[in-house]
Amino acid sequence: MKHIYKALLFAVLYILGLNSFAQTTCSLNPVFVASAKNGIWPDSATNFVQGTVGVPYFQNITVKVPKDTVALGQTFCFNRVELTTPAGFTNFNLPAGLTFSAGPTVTTSAGVYKYAGNANSCSFISGVPTTPGTYTVQFRVSPYVSLAFGSCPATPNYNGGTNTFSPPQNLSYYIIKINPNTVGVKEEVTSKSLGLGNTPNPVVNTTTIRFSVQDEANAKITVHNMLGQQVFSTQLTTHFGENEYVLNTADWNSGIYFYTVKYKQYSETKRMILAGNR
Repeated sequence: MKHIYKALLFAVLYILGLNSFAQTTCSLNPVFVASAKNGIWPDSATNFVQGTVGVPYFQNITVKVPKDTVALGQTFCFNRVELTTPAGFTNFNLPAGLTFSAGPTVTTSAGVYKYAGNANSCSFISGVPTTPGTYTVQFRVSPYVSLAFGSCPATPNYNGGTNTFSPPQNLSYYIIKINPNTVGVKEEVTSKSLGLGNTPNPVVNTTTIRFSVQDEANAKITVHNMLGQQVFSTQLTTHFGENEYVLNTADWNSGIYFYTVKYKQYSETKRMILAGNR
């Protein structure tokens, strides 16, 4: 029975690796949370990270909604702030292949993302971009507030308040640049290919990475997870013909990883699936 379960897990992970981007979640930026600032982090000066066609993309976003604000001599309590896609755009004008996702404390319905007042929340942009270019992300911001008679409550009425932005206000200063993939993660072997591959794949605990070169030189092997984070790196001296490296993944989480071999001016990337790990 255990072998049947493991075989099913291999099949599911293989399908996910070929056809989708592994789901993940976001986290609060501790420096921004500890600061006196409110709003969205990254700010317009820091902006969003760049991406590469065919390479998993991830941008963490922290949203701080204050407890109250003062305008025209009156104190207003924040009930919530809503983010939506402005009219004339789709999917926040994100690059093809990317999506905007709510964090664990964010309520979403019909494309409306709701962030509670007097609270810190997060969201994230993720996926695998398919088209190079420079994209201006579009957010429509709608703050809902209530007039205070006394002090504002620590826990606001999440569903109350009035939208104070009329006409609607759009944030149009975030940029996501998607670069062409000059290396690629193509599975086929080209005339300049290193013949890169690994067995077994899916992987349980260890796998052997193999590639072929024409002489002795330095080569580098790196492994990245689906968030684009490097989880492993090593260097070795090659010999003529097929080279092998046994990669120990016993302490890694199950999921999809990308491994790259860089040799002289060549670089090749392939995908592997870890199953049966923690």
